Amino acid sequence: KTIGFEPEEIIGQNVKVFLPEDSLEIARKVRQILLRGDSVEGTYDQKFFRKDGSEIYLKLSTSLIYEKGEPIAFLHIARDVTSEKDMEENLQYYLQKATEAQEDERKRISRELHDETIQALVVLSQQLDLLASRSKDLSDADRKAVEKLQQDTVDIMTGVRRLSQDLRPAALDRLGLEPALEWLANEVRNYSGMEINIISTGEKRRLAEHEELILFRVTQEALRNAARHSGATRVNVHIEFTTITVRIVISDNGRGFEAPKAIGGLARQGKLGLAGMQERVRLIGGDLKVKTRPGKGTDITVELITDQRLRLHPPVSTGLKEG
Repeated sequence: KTIGFEPEEIIGQNVKVFLPEDSLEIARKVRQILLRGDSVEGTYDQKFFRKDGSEIYLKLSTSLIYEKGEPIAFLHIARDVTSEKDMEENLQYYLQKATEAQEDERKRISRELHDETIQALVVLSQQLDLLASRSKDLSDADRKAVEKLQQDTVDIMTGVRRLSQDLRPAALDRLGLEPALEWLANEVRNYSGMEINIISTGEKRRLAEHEELILFRVTQEALRNAARHSGATRVNVHIEFTTITVRIVISDNGRGFEAPKAIGGLARQGKLGLAGMQERVRLIGGDLKVKTRPGKGTDITVELITDQRLRLHPPVSTGLKEG
């Protein structure tokens, strides 16, 4: 009745009447797990078609019914989670738009800093150079003051240039992900003193702009966390290109931490940077895993399917443990 059919209407029907292809794949996997004697731990989500053609999402718990030691039927306990799914999709949409707006604003500010603020500082520096060239007309105190102003202007230009690059690295737009990560590693190395190694394997290629941007931001956050909180002295960033995926593994030798049982518990532990990384990766359909324990460092793995055909029909993942 949840999907609008009477029991007698379902009997003898082709299951494709109320199960789309991706849900059929999940159902087949669950069936295989149960029939070989393993258990399905927890619940999983399935999409159904109602009788009127609309979609409904059910959270299912599935087990086998036995008679005389032989399986005779499947028992499904279902809960309608369509509203929750709609809310989750809306939240994802708003998060995506907020992230896009944030990145657009960063890009705008970065451009203004480069085109206006830095150029104004260059003019000021040149004027100070001109003033210093007339130092014979200045007292010793005034000459030293001008020299101090020159150095302050250079320092401010360096800081503004670093801020502009941090907001939106030019290398990312012009050259792509790997050169931008090389630049990032050099920047973090300079201010933190950590040894940072960039290792790349596979055939390098450009990704979509928003994919490169999010992978860069995740790596940026991971390196900042390592520098500020982990006490690490060495970080390896391994970029692996395969024919259908890009995987980035950021490994540090820091103090590590007690990881929650599920990655969704990071925010509750106060690991807001990691929680933000997870949300960013989800926006591009990627997967983020964190492996850590006290005294053993931290490994952060980001994997993104870059083959659009597989993105539309990804490998089935029910979140279930087999065995």
